[in-house]
Amino acid sequence: MDIDLRWGGDPNIVLEVDTPVGNIPIQLKDLQVFTVVRVIFHLAEEMPCISALLVALLSEPKPRIDYTLKAVGGSLTGLPGISDMIDDTVESIVTDTLQWPHRIVVPMGGTAVDASEFELKPEGRLTVTVVRANDLKNLEMIGKSDPYVVVHVRPRFKVKTKTIDNNLNPVWNETFELIAEDRETQGLTVEVFDKDIGQDQRLGIAKVRLSELEPEKPKEVNLRLLASLDTLKVKDKKDRGTCTIKLLYHLFSKEEQLVALEEEKRILEARKEMKEAGVIESTTDAVDASASGSSTATGGSGIMGSVGRELSKAGKFMGRTITGHSKRIE
Repeated sequence: MDIDLRWGGDPNIVLEVDTPVGNIPIQLKDLQVFTVVRVIFHLAEEMPCISALLVALLSEPKPRIDYTLKAVGGSLTGLPGISDMIDDTVESIVTDTLQWPHRIVVPMGGTAVDASEFELKPEGRLTVTVVRANDLKNLEMIGKSDPYVVVHVRPRFKVKTKTIDNNLNPVWNETFELIAEDRETQGLTVEVFDKDIGQDQRLGIAKVRLSELEPEKPKEVNLRLLASLDTLKVKDKKDRGTCTIKLLYHLFSKEEQLVALEEEKRILEARKEMKEAGVIESTTDAVDASASGSSTATGGSGIMGSVGRELSKAGKFMGRTITGHSKRIE
């Protein structure tokens, strides 16, 4: 059952944003949600005839969440980028926890049910090779941009390339392995950033639907970079260049699916440890594969080898500015 949901309220939510000048409280008011909720009923023979509900937000039409931000005791105009940062954070949380194929499982009682049977499971492995970019936008006053690329299927599993200094036509040739749960609805997001002191800026973004890929068949894609995936927010219509990637999608067998599921759990635990150790600012930060000396960022032993090595560098800062801002809200 797909339900058209429109909800409005006046909650009192205060976010504490960590900035170079200290913690600043930001009030979130006038919250409104416009979305389509999918409810799946798992039927049973015994009363109440429903053993569990699966609840999720549909990705199309895209969930719309509106709110007003106000700096407590100050003005947001003195904090450039804060609004965009909070927007990115809210979108990441919704996408990675509530948006289909992610779902909330609600056991209904009566008939005993194993909730793990309905939880999200890996479907396949996407091998991504970030080849190069061409004609990137230059954001530097002196010299040229220092680009790097962040790729992800799920915001919790972001990985990034090394940074190439002073180059608008960089070549990376770095390969990553990402796990997908639903090829029909998920996509690969590709973001190019300019590495800078304090605040990285996004040069462009693009997305590839996994449904466009044929399993076990390699595909090279030349993506035109946009200012935003939300075309309504795009004010700068100037060309931002292109990014070339190679893709290969592999469907898991039952055995591979179980292994990938355990691997995902280990990765999430490792990211929590990295955050607690100060290696990354947030569990959604991109892991820098080049720091570990390995070009494979996830899948198999690649990510775990990287995580293990990076945990020993607890004081080192990495993966911090993946959204073009120096701080993220957890």
